[in-house]
Amino acid sequence: MAKSNAMIAALDIGTKSVTTLVAQKNDEGVFSIIGKGVFENNKGLIAGDVVDVQATVAAIRESVAEAEQISSKRIKKVFVGVSGEGIRSINSHGVIQVRGQEIAKTDVNRVIEQAKIITLPDDREIISVEIGKYTVDGKPGIVNPIGMACRRLEVDVLIITMPKTMCRNLYKAVEDAGFFVNGVVVSAIASSWAVLEEDEKNLGVAMVDIGDGVADIAIYYNGDPVYVAVMPMGGKFITDDISKVMKIPPAEAEKIKCKYGNARPEYVSDAEVFETFVIGTNAQTTKKVKQLATVITPRIEEILIEIKKKLRESQKESLIQSDIVITGGTAKLKNIQCVTEDTLEQTVRIGIPKIDDPGSGLNDVLSSPTFATAVGIIRHFSGRRQLEIAKRNGFWAKVADIFRNFFE
Repeated sequence: MAKSNAMIAALDIGTKSVTTLVAQKNDEGVFSIIGKGVFENNKGLIAGDVVDVQATVAAIRESVAEAEQISSKRIKKVFVGVSGEGIRSINSHGVIQVRGQEIAKTDVNRVIEQAKIITLPDDREIISVEIGKYTVDGKPGIVNPIGMACRRLEVDVLIITMPKTMCRNLYKAVEDAGFFVNGVVVSAIASSWAVLEEDEKNLGVAMVDIGDGVADIAIYYNGDPVYVAVMPMGGKFITDDISKVMKIPPAEAEKIKCKYGNARPEYVSDAEVFETFVIGTNAQTTKKVKQLATVITPRIEEILIEIKKKLRESQKESLIQSDIVITGGTAKLKNIQCVTEDTLEQTVRIGIPKIDDPGSGLNDVLSSPTFATAVGIIRHFSGRRQLEIAKRNGFWAKVADIFRNFFE
C-alpha cells in the first residue's frame, strides 16, 4: 500500500497557551500525531476572546514553528478550536418532502439547510452545525438515510453561534500569523471527541473541560451533542487567588498550584511545606501545602457550582445518565474528582485524550487532560465526513474573503 501524505494541523488557541498538533495518516489509514508545539499566550485572550491580536499572532507562530520542527512538515492550513463565553447553542429541526423515490445527497443537504433557517441577532453568526440523527417517514434514529425510500425526511441539528467580532478577531490572528483556516470546531465538541466513549454519548453524558480562562460544557444524548455552553471561569481564577492570598508572584503561583495543589485540605498533612518567593522581592519563604489547599478549594467549588447551574439551565440535565467527564488542565488538580462528585452529586471520571496511534512518540506527553481540545480537533477532522462538512462551512470562507479583500 502506498504511504498516504494526508496531513492535519490542529490549532488550539487557549487563554493560557497556544497548542499546535500535526497528524499524518499512516499505512493503516490511522492519523498518527507527529508534531507538537506549545507557546504561552497569557496576554492574548481573556475568557476565550482575543484582546491582543499581536500577542496572539506571535504565540500562534511560535507554537506552529515548534510543531513544524518536530514533525519536519510545513504547515499552511490549520483546523482551529474556538471557545469563549459568547458561544451559544440552539437545537433545531429540519423537515422536507423528498422529490424522488429515494433519498439523495441533495435531499440531505436540503434538510440540513432547512434546519439552519433560524432567526439570529445581527451581531451573531453560525460557526458550526452538529448534525444529529435523521427521521425517515416517522422512523427516527437513522444515521445515514441516503438511498432509503422516503417521502418525508427530518433531521435534528445543534447550531452553534458566536459574536461576529469574536470570530473575526480570531480569524485575523490566524491570518496575520500566515495560516489559512481550513475548518473550525468549538472546543467543547473537540474535547468530547478526545475523551468520551460512544457508550457514554449514547446513554447521556456531560463533558466539562476546565481550562485556564473558561470551562467548556457539552451534553450528549443518543450519540449526538444536544447542548454546548462556555462559562468564563477556569484555572486562572485559582492561580489569582493563590497569588493574592499567599502573596506569591502570579507565575510562581501557577507553578505551585500545578506541583502542590490539592482540592481536599483534609487530605493534606500539616507537615507538608514548599519553598517559594515573596511577591515583590527575591526573598524565599516557606508555606504550608495545607494552606494552599484551603485557598484552592473554595474557588474550585465555586466554579463547579456555576457549572451545575449551567447544566440545570440547559433543561437537559435529566439526559445525563452516565458519568460526568471532566478534562482540561484544571482536571489534573489532586482530588478534584472527589470534590466534583460531591458538588455535582453525580459520578465523575477524569477524561484522558484517546490517541489513535498508540505507537506515537508523543503518546505519553499528549495523554494528559491539558491536551484534550487539541487531540480532539485532530480526531474530529480526521474522518472524511468531518472534512467534507468543514469545506462546506460558509462562514469561515466568507470571513476569509473579507480579510483577503481588506488586505489586498
